[in-house]
Amino acid sequence: MKRAVLIILASAGLALPAAAGASSPVKIRHVDFSAFPLVRVTALAPQGERLSVLENGAGADFLKARQLGAAQGLMLAVDNSESMQGRPLREAKQAAREFLAQERRAVTTGLVAFGHEALALTRGGESKTDVANTLAALAPDVQPGTSLYDAVVSSVRRLQRMSAGTRILVLLTDGHDVGSRASLRDAILAAQRGNVVVYAISAGTRADRATLAALAGSTGGRLFEAQDVTQLSSIYAALGQELDRTWQLSYLTRARPGDSLDLTVRAGSAEAAMRLRVPGSSSLGSSLIPASLAHRPLTAAIAVVLAALLLAVAGATAIRRRRAPQIRRLLSPHTARPDGEKEKRTQSGRLETLVAWTENAMADLPGSARLTRTVERAGSKLRIGHLPYLAVFSALLLVILGTATGAGAGLGILLLLAGLFLPFVGLWIAAGRRAKAFDRQLPDVLATVASTLRAGHGLRTALRAVADDGSPPASVELTRVLGEERLGRPLDEAITAMCERIGSEDLEYVATAINVQSQAGGSLATLFDTLSETVRERQRHARKVRALTSMGRMSATVLICLPFGLAFLMTLISPRYMAPFYKTSTGHVLIGFCLVSMSIGAFLLKRIVNVRY
Repeated sequence: MKRAVLIILASAGLALPAAAGASSPVKIRHVDFSAFPLVRVTALAPQGERLSVLENGAGADFLKARQLGAAQGLMLAVDNSESMQGRPLREAKQAAREFLAQERRAVTTGLVAFGHEALALTRGGESKTDVANTLAALAPDVQPGTSLYDAVVSSVRRLQRMSAGTRILVLLTDGHDVGSRASLRDAILAAQRGNVVVYAISAGTRADRATLAALAGSTGGRLFEAQDVTQLSSIYAALGQELDRTWQLSYLTRARPGDSLDLTVRAGSAEAAMRLRVPGSSSLGSSLIPASLAHRPLTAAIAVVLAALLLAVAGATAIRRRRAPQIRRLLSPHTARPDGEKEKRTQSGRLETLVAWTENAMADLPGSARLTRTVERAGSKLRIGHLPYLAVFSALLLVILGTATGAGAGLGILLLLAGLFLPFVGLWIAAGRRAKAFDRQLPDVLATVASTLRAGHGLRTALRAVADDGSPPASVELTRVLGEERLGRPLDEAITAMCERIGSEDLEYVATAINVQSQAGGSLATLFDTLSETVRERQRHARKVRALTSMGRMSATVLICLPFGLAFLMTLISPRYMAPFYKTSTGHVLIGFCLVSMSIGAFLLKRIVNVRY
């Protein structure tokens, strides 16, 4: 609790007015460092004026100015406990409805009622009319208790789901907190993390003004006091006028923790200034390097030199370790120790046992046969048991990289899922490329086999010539076929198994022709000549079809990429225009609808331009 109070004092209480008095038309109400290096400033300005921020006399970087009167999310939290029965609740509902009718610019509104528990009475995306009707039907709670802090936490969560822009909570109560699960510190931290500005209204003389003032002051809001419930309408009207004059300014500071800075907010010719200190100086002062020394350019230069020396030492060590195995390889037959060899065998045996156990466990899963076929088609030396560990490693690597670059929780989950599927996608791509490479080699392979057969050699000799003198992947696959044939497998079955591994339609056609010839008889040389010419013509026809459908495929690609490019361009030109599309629940629904409809369109376009031959 002390730490939270210190943070509030550092962000608000330590700010000393330097140039603006109480009568200044510009007033800095609150400075928040909770999202450092992002600084949020809440300030008042004359009606119709726009604010600018100077830090230490220079313009603030990446400044965003948002007027609270045009907030994207507005939540009303109304106390309906037992003490509000009768006239207080009627006056509160009437004043709140009039306030809703005046606030025409809020994008989304909501209502939370709190008695012995906090209840959200509206859903996201409801109109002001629906919220007003729900408010009119609000009845007093019959059980004792006032869950004030729970209402703040619940309202903040609802606002975070409703909008990603400016969020305002208008809180009305006539008593103290009784029965909340959350504490005052929890409510303040939730509002600060959710970037919610709290405006509190104390109705009557029994309200806990100190608590409401702490809630409002720590978030940049203000406490309004109504001694009598009949003043609530005028209080809400004053609140609406203040929202039209209040701005929330956010920018990236150049200061470091512990630095002092001069903050100036301008509106036309008027300005207000503060001298304040960035929280965190105590942690810097307790470090090994004093803050005054850590900020000097000489310190940065020394750090760069030390980093360069460490990299040089690491590079020299890596080169030394790279050379050492070559010497050990030459001397290993003469200096190898039986104990060392036994230890290596033990380690390799443990790894082999782990991989074998993983393969046995994956064999019972659906799709394991397809995964095995994909690994074989890719021509990789990996085993099925290696894939789960590669997937976990790639997922952790992507999550670490995303966390280091500041990715949020949602993006981190997407990176985790992408890392899990990354090895499998890589294998699938490698299998497709290897099959295409084999198809390109197939006509020449068949022509070579036919030439060898015409010279008087047998089929095995012809295949051996291609396996010895050819290039991968044809040479590798034919070497495996001949090896299986030497182990006792019939040649036609070995060729059929090669067709299943490669997944080539042209090769399946060749295997079928060889099986028919082995049963019907005939000249093998003539058969392979015919197969070579037929496969070559098929591939030529396929290339011609791809050329004729290239315009359709390009049109499909352009139509799919055009919405993404247009959205990116519009975001660069006018981020404020595109903000509701990215930051509101309605925009998220539209994004999902667009992605689904584009996926259906992409599938249909692919079916149109995909001509089977």
